[in-house]
Amino acid sequence: MNHCAFTIVAKNYIGLAQILEKSIREHYNDLDFYIVVADEADHDLRQELPANALIAKEILGIAPEQWDDMSFKYNLTEFCTSIKPAAFRYFFDKHPYDKCIYLDPDICFFDSIGPVYDMLDCCEILLTPHLTRISDRPRSDAPENAWLSCGIFNLGFCGLRRGEASAQMIEWWHNRLVDSCYVDHYGFLFTDQKWIDFLPSFFTPRQLHVSCHPGMNIAPWNFFERAVYEDHGKFYVKPRFGGSDESFPLIFVHYSGYNYTELKKGSVVQNNIPQLAAYPDILLLTSAYAQAIHRQSAVFDRFIAQSYTYNFFDNGDAVQGVHRRLYRSLVGRGRRIEHPFSTGPGSFHALLRSKKMIVAGGVNLDKATKNNMQNIEGKLSIFNKLSRALYRVLGYKRYMLLLRLLRPFARYEAQIHLLDKTYDRSNIY
Repeated sequence: MNHCAFTIVAKNYIGLAQILEKSIREHYNDLDFYIVVADEADHDLRQELPANALIAKEILGIAPEQWDDMSFKYNLTEFCTSIKPAAFRYFFDKHPYDKCIYLDPDICFFDSIGPVYDMLDCCEILLTPHLTRISDRPRSDAPENAWLSCGIFNLGFCGLRRGEASAQMIEWWHNRLVDSCYVDHYGFLFTDQKWIDFLPSFFTPRQLHVSCHPGMNIAPWNFFERAVYEDHGKFYVKPRFGGSDESFPLIFVHYSGYNYTELKKGSVVQNNIPQLAAYPDILLLTSAYAQAIHRQSAVFDRFIAQSYTYNFFDNGDAVQGVHRRLYRSLVGRGRRIEHPFSTGPGSFHALLRSKKMIVAGGVNLDKATKNNMQNIEGKLSIFNKLSRALYRVLGYKRYMLLLRLLRPFARYEAQIHLLDKTYDRSNIY
């Protein structure tokens, strides 16, 4: 057996990973499947882990100091994606696999994964784009420019075959993600994904293949271009608008952004694309996944409520997004912070606490947006009145220059001046 597939999860998605594995094996069993756990696991949890679960910290060869740095400065999504190339390297270096496929845990297969491995016979790197069809803007549920920010290719799926090109790609990718795997639109970053836009410039068509097979990586962002139907118990995909009526087998669906607990209850809640149209045929897919979760509710329920270890300092205080970005800013300017999760005297936590930045309960700043903030209209009205007063004081030119300054200043990273006046003249870049 020279094929493997793997996913990367925090503890809460171990059950989803097992649902993914089961869906693969229902159609194809000639592979090894692994669940890479990017989290800490105590003795009791280890006793309940499936045999194919691997603790990332113990196998990937990332030095302890670097592990602490990455797991602190990145949030859960950023961290899990940052170790993806290291996981590929592990499976190629420590095992005799010729082909290795990464899959996000919220994927489910409806047909054999075999044709995907077959595609790797003709290339070393296999990708799928978010979109595969030209359409006018009103048809899509998310504007095309969203993918200019997030990346052309979706890295919930990636296939690699052992070779010189894939080895170069893994090494280059890993080196970038050690320090630059943030969701940071100001810095033109979107986790591990945006970096992959470079690959068509680095590799030839014989080395890199972009599959536009409509049955691969169907997801909320491309529902608008792909219609689904069922025939004699099998699912198929065809163009939702224009062009050919040719159908293709539905291979796998990426259920990105759904609330899986609510889906299990029969309620469809999509968090990432709030304007997603209610396509009647897509109910076939959400219903099928809800049933898959329900059939394996024991493993789903066992893990879904697990807390992510790296969301907390060692005394249990929550690590918030602003803490991670302040840490990033300080370390990026040469400040050495050892053991960032520590809470003793002289620690980063102690510095935050001294500035009243450790707050229990209240508003979750990491989840707050203009769409869910209470009384956003009232707050905006007050802010606009203050800005008009400031405009009258400063005048047109100075006010507009101030707005130019506020864009970099509004980043969490720029608030290091609150921690140390040394940065009063150097807190933006």
